[in-house]
Amino acid sequence: MTENETPLDGLLQIFEQFAEPETLLTALLPALGEAMPCDRCFLYLREPTQNRGTITHCWSRDGRAAAWIGADWLEDSNLPQDPLMTIALRTPIAVFVDDIETASDDVIDRTYEREKFQHRALVHAPLYQDNQLIGILECSVFAQPRRWTESDRQLIAVLQTKLVAPVSVYIERVAPLGLD
Repeated sequence: MTENETPLDGLLQIFEQFAEPETLLTALLPALGEAMPCDRCFLYLREPTQNRGTITHCWSRDGRAAAWIGADWLEDSNLPQDPLMTIALRTPIAVFVDDIETASDDVIDRTYEREKFQHRALVHAPLYQDNQLIGILECSVFAQPRRWTESDRQLIAVLQTKLVAPVSVYIERVAPLGLD
């Protein structure tokens, strides 16, 4: 990153550099993890007509990324009652949680977040196309709370828009393989 370049500028260069969705998404997550900065970033992609989704891409600062990538597409009805997923299915507005320990119960299921995701702070950013949830970009911090800045919010808002096209292409190519 040059002296005048913002973290968002660096991320937008990745969109310019890579046209192929798989390559783009794979390159984007580590760069996003460094830009935010956070401990883990993942993409949960969803085939809305089948109501199924899975984690397709993940980067983790501690190298545990492979453990987060799902082999199977899960049906929405098989997902735990997760308030964040309920919110994401209703609205494209990103949820920024500074600390799961102090967040409202209508936003966070603390036990689920602690046991499944093992994070302390997170961004849960729905990706929408044609008024349907097609994915969630999640960035998280493990050990301590994190105050999400206005810059973080702006960066996520831009990514929520920029990711729609490559995510849509990716889902069209990959989802049929997992929906037998």
